[in-house]
Amino acid sequence: MGVIKGSRRGRCRTMAPGVLVMAVAMTMNAAVPSSFAQSPMTETRLAQLGAQRNFEIPAQPLSSALVLFGQQSGLQVTVDGSVVRSLSAQAVSGTMTAQQALQRLLAGTGLTYAVSGGTTIAIQSAPRESEGRIELGPITVEGNKESGYGPVSGYKASRSATATKTDTPIIDIPSAVQVVPREVIRDQNATRLLDAVRNVSGVQGGGTSGNRSDGFLLRGFSTTRVAKDGFLSASSFGDVGFIDLVNIERVEVLKGPASVLYGQNNPGGLINLVSRKPQPKAFYGFDGTYGSNDFYRGEIDLNQPLTTDGKLLFRLNAAYQNTDSFRDFFVNAKRAVIAPSLRLALPDTTVDLQLEYYYQRQQFDRGLVAIGKRADLLPRDRYLGERFSRGPSSELRVNAVVDHRFNEAWSWRSSFRAAWGDQDRLSADPQGLRADNRTLNRRAADLRTDIGNYAAQTEVTGKFDTGFLNHQLLVGFDANFTRFRSSLRTASLAPIDIFNPVYGARPGAFGPATTQNRQIDLYGFYLQDLVSIGTQWKLLLGGRFDYAKSKFKRDGQIITDATDKVFSPRVGLVFQPVENLSLYASYTESFLPFVTAVSANGTPFKPEEGRQIEVGIKRDWLDGRLSTTLAVFQLTRRNVLTADPANPGFSIQTGEQRSRGVEVDISGEVMPNWKVFGSITYLDAKITADRTFAVGNQLASVPRWSGSIWTTYAIKGGTFDGLELGGGVFAVGRRKGDLNNSFSVAGYASVDLLVRYRINQNLEASFNVSNLFNANFVEAAVSRTEIYPGTPRSFFGRLSLKL
Repeated sequence: MGVIKGSRRGRCRTMAPGVLVMAVAMTMNAAVPSSFAQSPMTETRLAQLGAQRNFEIPAQPLSSALVLFGQQSGLQVTVDGSVVRSLSAQAVSGTMTAQQALQRLLAGTGLTYAVSGGTTIAIQSAPRESEGRIELGPITVEGNKESGYGPVSGYKASRSATATKTDTPIIDIPSAVQVVPREVIRDQNATRLLDAVRNVSGVQGGGTSGNRSDGFLLRGFSTTRVAKDGFLSASSFGDVGFIDLVNIERVEVLKGPASVLYGQNNPGGLINLVSRKPQPKAFYGFDGTYGSNDFYRGEIDLNQPLTTDGKLLFRLNAAYQNTDSFRDFFVNAKRAVIAPSLRLALPDTTVDLQLEYYYQRQQFDRGLVAIGKRADLLPRDRYLGERFSRGPSSELRVNAVVDHRFNEAWSWRSSFRAAWGDQDRLSADPQGLRADNRTLNRRAADLRTDIGNYAAQTEVTGKFDTGFLNHQLLVGFDANFTRFRSSLRTASLAPIDIFNPVYGARPGAFGPATTQNRQIDLYGFYLQDLVSIGTQWKLLLGGRFDYAKSKFKRDGQIITDATDKVFSPRVGLVFQPVENLSLYASYTESFLPFVTAVSANGTPFKPEEGRQIEVGIKRDWLDGRLSTTLAVFQLTRRNVLTADPANPGFSIQTGEQRSRGVEVDISGEVMPNWKVFGSITYLDAKITADRTFAVGNQLASVPRWSGSIWTTYAIKGGTFDGLELGGGVFAVGRRKGDLNNSFSVAGYASVDLLVRYRINQNLEASFNVSNLFNANFVEAAVSRTEIYPGTPRSFFGRLSLKL
């Protein structure tokens, strides 16, 4: 919490709720005025004043201007309270050093500054004698450039709370974790989660479950489960709809097993979405977009303090989207999102309340089918369903978080989430090609699904020393209860000629419904300690014990009733020989229970296991403006189900899959106004043990090579002041389409462009082109009858108003 504090009888007035103290070390030498002796570490800290930054500080009272200066520079500022209240600051806008920005803020105020302790800028004025003057002690205006729970300035994130559940510098974390900031999302005009995570190494699209929700491949392993603000989606069955990004501040991807902090999960990694939170300053944003295929989208971002002291804050994010598609006979899709949030900011306690409601209605569509060994023989607009296919869904989420700080070392955080979702699907499902390779068998399916989820977490974090060891301790407990109900009816449906389709078939008589009820209760206790050993070594130790109880019923009959007790360890080591450089190694495990499968003798299966070894290098360059991560890993997925040779139709638990790879990520600012975000991945993901598929087969839809590069350049000053240009390439190599490796999917490269012009301080227009050269590609292949084509060349115009 940012505050202005005076020493007059302990008086305290809240200034900027939600803003934490932070000083980011830079390495650029700068000549700055100082009346204090400087150690080598102090000189490094002072380099922040000489680092080029983009400042946007409107004209306002000096006290609040200094808060923004602290946020945007990463410096802590102190000022004498007897003068700050009566002074104003002029506007500061553009790219400059922190020293230049501070000088402009103080121009004409009669104030100057000095550097104290290497981390604090002290604002000073000449002593004045005044009868009856009240002496105030130093006032601290605490600013934060970034926290792991809040927005990122530019393309480079310095901190994350996903990997450790504490606000930790990314360079101190012995795991690969990448953050896609809001600015990247905005520049690329991303509205789907897949559009954001395609920037991250080791992440690919995993299909949309019939145009219903996003699936992903992380380090070669599929998942439909995404976390939001630390809570996993309602169940392992995924979200009931696409995730909209209108209220997302940053998208974080933690690579590899994450069960030690999040419980049951797929081994490839975890995608965690950080919500946009209410802010101390009022602002109002309105965005309108029109694009190809009659794409309409409107967004609002309204932020308003509700009390004059800034203790109660409100924010509303909402979006409405209506679009047609490049796919034949597509009925326009609609999506609506509304997400109000409320924050109560007290001196030592913060309470956040958030409500989210999603509604979407779109046509059910499993894409194309493979013919022989190829997936590209049909035109990408070919639709193989029927007009009656549809899949409306809705979801309501309620979140509450309480943060309390006992003192500077110890804090407590408790959170609760309730979510309810439903989906109603009527579809024409492909069932396989006949021997003539042109007639596709189909069936009609009527599926109704309801999901309810209740989850709670409570955590205590503390910092303390034992001898020469510095500890950052996390102790937590969570509970998660999921209830999933579905009812499926099927009917006959005429086949379709995939080369000469004739539409209009109607379902036959629907049979009786098959009902399923799944109940999953999870309890977890976890402990983590990030130990600093001197200034160069950090040791991360963590462990979690899970108690999982699951029950699965089909048509009222119990199929499985299992209880699992699992321990998941994590250990990591970081060596930092010089500032801004980390060498790390780690070992982690994950688990995922089987809910619906049993062996031939009725015995429940053991949970699936993931085990990973990873080593890597993290480096910050150019005074901390640019960061790179290199990760090398081996990830093994064990207890995979495979066919039981003695009992056809049943499975045994002897399968194993392995993923090995190298990942490189880069993000930040190469030079003032020139930003870059990119990645490259080499991945060897294959079957290492199985009774159904051949050992050595590649995992489905996993390319050996993939990569992306996105960059923007903003012109400041001169004739083209306010103009910003950007572009990027997203490339994916050749893939196998299924575990049987029966067909292949060609590689591709898609080029995107951005042109943006800031008309004035409040209004800007932008133009995006997606897939500039109209590449014909497959976004994801799930099976021979579920192949999702990529979107052809599209244009989007956007107008943004900020007040």
